Formats: sequence, structure tokens, C-alpha cells
Amino acid sequence: MAKLSPMMEQYFRIKEQHKDHILFYRLGDFYEMFYDDAVLASKELELTLTGRDCGQEERAPMCGVPYHSCEGYIARLIKKGYKVAICEQMEDPRLAKGVVKREVIRVVTPGTLVETSMLDEGQNNFIASICPEGEQYGLAVADISTGEIHAAQFTDPDDSTLKNELSRFAPNEIVFHPAFLDKKEMAGFIRNRLSCCAECLREEQYDFSEAQRRVLEQFGKSDLSELSLDQRPLAVQAIGGLLDYLTETQMNGVDRLVSLDLYSESQFMALDLTARRNLELTETMRTGEKKGTLLWVLDRTRTAMGKRLIRQYVEQPLLSPAVIGRRLDAVDELYQDTMLRDTVRERLGGIYDMERLMTKIVFGNCTPRDVRTFGAAIAALPALRSCLEGTKSRFLREIYQEMDELTDIADRIGRAIVDDPPITLKDGFVIRDGYSAELDEVRSLVTGSREYLAGIESRERERTGIKNLRIGYNKVFGYYIEVTKSNLELVPADYIRKQTLSTGERYITEELKDLEGRILTASEKMLTMESELFRELREFISGHLFRIQRTAGAVARLDVFASFAESAMQNG
Repeated sequence: MAKLSPMMEQYFRIKEQHKDHILFYRLGDFYEMFYDDAVLASKELELTLTGRDCGQEERAPMCGVPYHSCEGYIARLIKKGYKVAICEQMEDPRLAKGVVKREVIRVVTPGTLVETSMLDEGQNNFIASICPEGEQYGLAVADISTGEIHAAQFTDPDDSTLKNELSRFAPNEIVFHPAFLDKKEMAGFIRNRLSCCAECLREEQYDFSEAQRRVLEQFGKSDLSELSLDQRPLAVQAIGGLLDYLTETQMNGVDRLVSLDLYSESQFMALDLTARRNLELTETMRTGEKKGTLLWVLDRTRTAMGKRLIRQYVEQPLLSPAVIGRRLDAVDELYQDTMLRDTVRERLGGIYDMERLMTKIVFGNCTPRDVRTFGAAIAALPALRSCLEGTKSRFLREIYQEMDELTDIADRIGRAIVDDPPITLKDGFVIRDGYSAELDEVRSLVTGSREYLAGIESRERERTGIKNLRIGYNKVFGYYIEVTKSNLELVPADYIRKQTLSTGERYITEELKDLEGRILTASEKMLTMESELFRELREFISGHLFRIQRTAGAVARLDVFASFAESAMQNG
């Protein structure tokens, strides 16, 4: 067999570690797939199957998708039950010595989606972890797009409680301890009733000592008692196994999970899957739509965070009269005070999805526009919080206390990012003038060069008498002076021919060549500096994750209570 090319040797080394995943292998502006992956993806995504010379006698089957529009293709594969490994170029191909360094930066699975284009803003995307022991279960359910983990431990002789809990959360993916394989009936329930992706993890991923270490590290505690987990070893194992799986697949996004909710199954009304469907809580039996359901009647929320929380409230009916009463007190206060309710709802309308924008920031896949949108959302918090200053009900007072105005973060974003930033960093001019003196100095060379070029163009027209002479630029030839055929006899002797066109000639001068070098160096340095300043801003925001998460939760609860009050007013 002929020797493989160095690039394909690299591909096979990486693919060997991701045999069960479709490997999106970055080559320039495309994610390429090869061999079996290419044949499968071309069929599932209706892509043209081509071939590539790789050093072997036969060409390797190949297909690809543009990297800037890959999300739609990935979403289609995930929906069909596949997992996708994203293999990125870890260095600039222009600077690479030999084969470009590449690594898998993330494995995308149904329960680990964080891209807003692949998610329903009004619904959580849960992944569940199950750890059984005899008649007991540890259950952990997380949504990494919002940063929340719910966990419980319960005794369940007939598996009915576990079925109810899984029905309540409706996870899109389930991972489990190998002991769960003995639960044959549960396997059929997951496969046939929940229709979600399921995977058996390794036993060591649920090892209690390691699970305990991971949990304490994740939430910054020194003892399980601080998390009320000291009497729930199976819950610890379920959380630990889930964290290990997420670390393996998400590489750098597990830090997003900061909100731990320990609950008892006795907190909520036990409803099996059949009852939930018959009650049409969130979707109708006939069409599966929201319209016509209880959620449709009650949902007047103004934020994406409120939409997800009100769905949880509807799907998880409380059993405690005291807690129900406190919720109703908050709703009643908003119902009775029309001005308060209207003002709250108006100001909620200006708050974007803080939770999922924060996820993009933590994962590092946010755009400048995402950060600017996040800044606009938190800039609206002081006005919203001020509405609650004189409220009386317990839950509204708690929301007032928990809602941080985050003015320091809003101020930093406002000083750093221009009002209307470009879509990507590589377009430049993302960072506002005045934020960095060093950047301003470099940028002045880039912006000033435009005026300087215009000055050269005007001077050369006057010197040569060529009225339509123009200075242009392209990536291949750089800067040039273009002269039409009818004016070629007027070209001075110091012009150096660079390119012949059907309509004329392109030239370069020593002055233009020198200026080109300075402009391109300044432009590259400007982009590098902006990228570094943007990274520092992301890290600053991420450092306040807990404050932001708590505030987002408070905003969501206020939105739900105001929605209930508005529904009560509208529906009598």
C-alpha cells in the first residue's frame, strides 16, 4: 500500500480516538469528512461526494461544509442521532512548519448543544446521568446551555419514580452506570417512550472518590455537607459521572455549571408520561403544538429565561402549600398593582437571554455582537430592579435582593465594544477608541493610511495628467496604480509594471510599496491586539459567572410571576 500523506496520517490518528463520531476535520474554510464519515454525511446531509488524493492508490471519499455555516449541518446530524467531533486548526496555516496542528476541541451530542441556532429558546436542553444501586437511584440532570444541574437520590422498587423524573425533565441524552444495563424494562422505556440518545459510561467514571473530588472542585467546596450531599452518595456519583462525561466531550465548558439544585421527588406531584400527555401541559396530543395547552394559556413571559422557567413550573407542579402560597402572594401583589406589573413587563422586554449568552462567553465561541447584546441586557437591570424596591411579598423581596445590577460589567463592556460591532473579530474595529492607548496608536496607522492613499492618488493624477488614475488593492497583488489603455503613453518612467489587464495596466511605485508594508503590518498588529483585548474582556465577564447566574435566575422568576399576574388579569 502506498504511503499516506502527512495530513492524512494526522487525520487517522485523530479519527482513531473518535471512532463513534463523525469527524469534522478543518481544512482552510471548510470542515471536511473522509472515508466512511464522508459516505454517511453525504447521504444524510445531501452533499456531493468527491475524492482526494491522500497518498494511496484510490482517492479517499470526501465531502465538506463551510466552517462559517456548519451549525445547520451539525444540527441535522444531531437530530438524526449522530455525534460530531469538531477538529480545529490550532495554528495559523501560513505560519505552520509542516502539517498544521489540529485538535478535537469539542464533541457535539444531543444533550450538549449550546448554539442558540440549534436550541429552542423556550425549552431547556437536558442531559441526564443515572447511577443505580439495588432499589436506589442517583439522578443528575443538567443543561449546560443555562448552567444548571438538578440532582436527587431516591428509593424506587418498581422504577416508577425514575420513569416519572425522566418524563418530567424529558432529557435529550442519557448517560448511565454499567449497572443500569440490568434494568431491561427501563431500557425499553428510554428507547420507546423518551426517544432520546443513551450511552453507557465506564464504571470508573462513577467511582465515588473521584466523583466526590469532581463535585467539590466544581462548586468550590471543601466538604459534601456544604452542598447537603453528605447523605446522598448515589447523587454524588451521578453528578460526578456526568461532569466527567462533559469534561471528555466539551473540553473547556464544564465551568459553566454553577447552579446546583438538590431536590426531593416528594417536592413535586408524581405524573407519569401518559398523564402528562393526556393533561396537555406543554403540547397537545393531536398535533404536538404549544397552542391549546396549559402552558399556552399561562405563558405571557417577556424573556427567554422566563419562558424556560414557566415551562418547568408547569411540568413540575408543587406539593407544598407554603411554597405555593408564597408564589401566589408574589403574583397577587403584581396583579393588584397594575402600574407595577406594566412597568416590570415593559422593562423585562429589554433583557435578552443572559443565561445562553453567558454560555457562549464562557465557551469562548461568542461574537463581538453577542458581547454587546449581553452588555445591553445587563444595562437594563438597574431600572428593572428599582421597580421592586417597595414590594412587600416574600418572593419579590428575595428577587430584589438576588438581582445584582452588574453595573461594573455593563460599564466595562460599554467602554470596550463599539456600539455596532462587526460580526467577527477578524473584521477589525471591534474595540472602541480610547479603551487602549496602544491600540489607538496602531489603529491610527491603519485609518490614517486611507487618507494618505487618497492623497497619493490625487497627487499622481495631477503629476501625470491621467484624470481617471486610481489606486486599488487586492490580496494577491497588494496595492497598485491602475491606468487605462488610452492613457498608457502618459505613464511616468518611475512606474513599475505589475499586472496587465484587458482594459489597461497596473503599476507599483517605491513609495506605494513602502506604504503597503507599513499598512499590512499595522493591520495585522491591530487585529492581534483587538483579539487579545476581546479575550481579556471575555475572561473578566466569565469571572463573575456566579453573580450573573444568580441575577438571571431572579429575572426569570420575576418574569414568570408577572406572566401569571398578566394571565390572571386577561383571563379573569
